[in-house]
Amino acid sequence: MILVLILTTLLSILIIRHYQKVRKLPPGPITLPLIGNIPQIVYYSWKNNGIVPAFEYFRKKYGNVFTLWLGPFPHVSIADFETNHEVFVKNGNRYKDRFLSPIFEELQEDHGLVFANGEKWAELRKFTMVTFRNMGVGNEIMEEKIMEELNARCTDLDNDAVNGRTIVEHGKLFELMVGSVINSLLVGKRFGEDNKEEFLHIRHLIETSNEVFTTFDMIMPVWVLKTFFPARFGTAANALNTIKDYLGKEAEERFENLISGKYVLDENSPKDYVDAFLVKMQKEKDHPAYTMKSLKFVLSDLWSAGHDTTATTLISGFNQFMHHPEVARKCREELLRLTDGGSRPLSLKDRAESRYLNATIAEIQRHASILNVNFWKTSDAPTKINEYELDAGEILTAQMSALHVNEDIFKDAGEFRPERFLEDEKLIHQLIPFGIGKRSCVGENLARAELFLVFGNLLLRYDIQPHGKLPSTADQLPFSAVKIADTSAKLEFIKI
Repeated sequence: MILVLILTTLLSILIIRHYQKVRKLPPGPITLPLIGNIPQIVYYSWKNNGIVPAFEYFRKKYGNVFTLWLGPFPHVSIADFETNHEVFVKNGNRYKDRFLSPIFEELQEDHGLVFANGEKWAELRKFTMVTFRNMGVGNEIMEEKIMEELNARCTDLDNDAVNGRTIVEHGKLFELMVGSVINSLLVGKRFGEDNKEEFLHIRHLIETSNEVFTTFDMIMPVWVLKTFFPARFGTAANALNTIKDYLGKEAEERFENLISGKYVLDENSPKDYVDAFLVKMQKEKDHPAYTMKSLKFVLSDLWSAGHDTTATTLISGFNQFMHHPEVARKCREELLRLTDGGSRPLSLKDRAESRYLNATIAEIQRHASILNVNFWKTSDAPTKINEYELDAGEILTAQMSALHVNEDIFKDAGEFRPERFLEDEKLIHQLIPFGIGKRSCVGENLARAELFLVFGNLLLRYDIQPHGKLPSTADQLPFSAVKIADTSAKLEFIKI
């Protein structure tokens, strides 16, 4: 009897505190202690065929700022640009830290750039941004590397042509192209015929991981995953460790050769990111951010993030072109005018004049919107969002996927219509495919350069048609945390 009374009292206290917390937060669906809104999230994701349509349902019902409880933890999602800018830009110093999912805490060990916090993360982010800038990311130096890779792939396409047509699995083409650019930037090696299989193996592991990596995996305690879902946990861990070990092997070998005198660093002109990091390791021998273990995790983060977002956006973009050939035609007409009839390649210097191509890339990014569920952040002090006073430590995010389908911002959001960005130029500033604030993507300039040069120059050089069935423009894993583009169809590249 006493035990029942104690349990009843504890349960009552839990329920009272739970609903006291609910009243302080932005609105959301009715939540239950311990399990939160998981039943509603599952139901509306199933009913609307995806997590993003479920977010849009909650946004329409509760407003641009709404709360979802993932188990016992409330998560505030912000689905409009103005509020996101107020929170993460104007007050960005309060939101530097990410709320790390248990599985990421376990696998990343507070290393790297994506799933880490604190002074070590801040130091590595600053170092990476400076290093990228010094290596020419976003300017003519990086343009040369991107064009070198693009030209190599175009040569392969032309060599494989039959009667002027090359039938291509475009997913593999763009994944290899982007992977080669990021690999060259990080470890100084592009992917060719001799090491292409290594790249394809890594890609297979990432794709397998994406298939099992859902919101469920992000919120579950690690002991639950290891005990009841060991295969899911093992798949995610294997993918991360394989990438980390592959990239880390190159760094470790170079470091050993440096110690033995077989390799000499040029401190004034490092040839790639690894060289720059090793220079820093020598200068900052006691700094916890500059260790070989740290380098491995940073390389893994940069490689995965730098590859997946750009490759998926390229694949998604050409899938859209197959459904909207008039958009590709308008882009080509603009590009031909800019390049004197295609007598020269499109350059980054042409960006200011490429208004329709820029609008098209923006619309592609809006539809591609890679993260179905954006990374969560925590505030380090009490803060106010609209009229809601939030305590320190609250979990919130710029829910990009919900923002990019927000009908109040993007009218007829389900349509693919680049003209919207020409009719209302402020819309392009409300597009945040690389995130917003202190945790935005460090490789944004590289990705923007790749998208512009690859889309533009391929449209200049080739008439691209579907081969057989049209590719789907729908998310292939709508319940996953990451959006996946359709790579099952083939395209024909016809040289112009």
